[in-house]
Amino acid sequence: MVPAARLRLFYFLYYGTVGTNLPYFAAYLRGLGYTGEQIGTVQMLPSLAAPAVAISWASWADRTGSPARALRRAALVAVSAAALLPFVRSPLAIGAVLLLQALGERAVVPLVDSVSLEWSRARPGTSYTGLRLFGSLGFVAIALAVGSALAARGERPGDVLVPATVALGVAGYALVARTIPAAPAHPGARPGLRDLGQLAREPRLLLFLGACALHWAACAPYHLFFGVLVRDRGLPSDVTGLGMGAGVAAEIGALLLFPRLARGLSLRRLLSVAFLGSAVRWVLVSRAEAAGAIVALQLLHGLTFGLFWGTAMDAMAAFVPGRLRATGQALFAATVFGAGNALGYQLSGAGYDHYRSAAPLFAWAGGLEVVALVFALSFLGRRPERSEPRSGQRTGASPVRQND
Repeated sequence: MVPAARLRLFYFLYYGTVGTNLPYFAAYLRGLGYTGEQIGTVQMLPSLAAPAVAISWASWADRTGSPARALRRAALVAVSAAALLPFVRSPLAIGAVLLLQALGERAVVPLVDSVSLEWSRARPGTSYTGLRLFGSLGFVAIALAVGSALAARGERPGDVLVPATVALGVAGYALVARTIPAAPAHPGARPGLRDLGQLAREPRLLLFLGACALHWAACAPYHLFFGVLVRDRGLPSDVTGLGMGAGVAAEIGALLLFPRLARGLSLRRLLSVAFLGSAVRWVLVSRAEAAGAIVALQLLHGLTFGLFWGTAMDAMAAFVPGRLRATGQALFAATVFGAGNALGYQLSGAGYDHYRSAAPLFAWAGGLEVVALVFALSFLGRRPERSEPRSGQRTGASPVRQND
């Protein structure tokens, strides 16, 4: 297979695994008798490890000039731990396995994105969003399949199908990672710790990451308790799969439209639309009870993730020089997926125990999106200089304008 085909397959399998984890794993833990706080704590542990894990792997990848090799090794660490998931039950044991898995898995996204961004820059006919949307297809395909399988198996509490599917998915993308070739090399000296420090002190980048982290923290009730919300409403698991499927269909549409949107709209405006649309989504989800309404509202995922992700990746290509690509992506993952998830998961778990319902968590998420919106409107406006000439090449979109 050509590199693009291998990257598409990798994204399909990786996000297919996420399509099992996000909608069903918290409900699986609930079926094992976990409290909301235990669910939040167990799911938070990988996020706590994410900053150090992602930056360590990515720094090594940039210093050696081989993100693809780092990706293979990180995926091997992840599958070594994930293979144990179907066989553990207690909070301590599952927490330990997830933490071990995170030592590799939390570096996977920044590493594969850095490889994809560089391949798309070297080949103008290949776009990053065109590669990444196969992850969306994998997510919806596996989420629908697992939801249907759980319903067919009688909605068993703590069904081992969930961790078994996660383990198989990790094994699949780990095998594909072994076939992904190295991205085109960057000339010049390899970056060191001083370069990482300069990147971490860039104020415009830090403000951008802060707004993104707030948005991602607001997504935590959806990531953690959407499947629980569906069960709280007395609805079957296939509603969870249908909702996820509708959301990812909208996400794919947004990713396909993103290059056109990016040509005419600023970073601040694109992020504002994503955050405002997400706020509306969470508030309406908190009040929805019918299966049709819950599924239909997930179409706003096109803004929550599709528009947000396309904007974020194009902005990172502007903020970060190519020789620091993996490190920049890791800094994004550490801040957004690490700090954002850790905050959101812990608050969501405690909130579920307090309210004894998932619905109020979504209402609070709507409020946090407004904070992210204010943050973006207040601080994101100045146009950063491109980190390096694009030479007519692209990451999957025309460069996002930073000012209106």
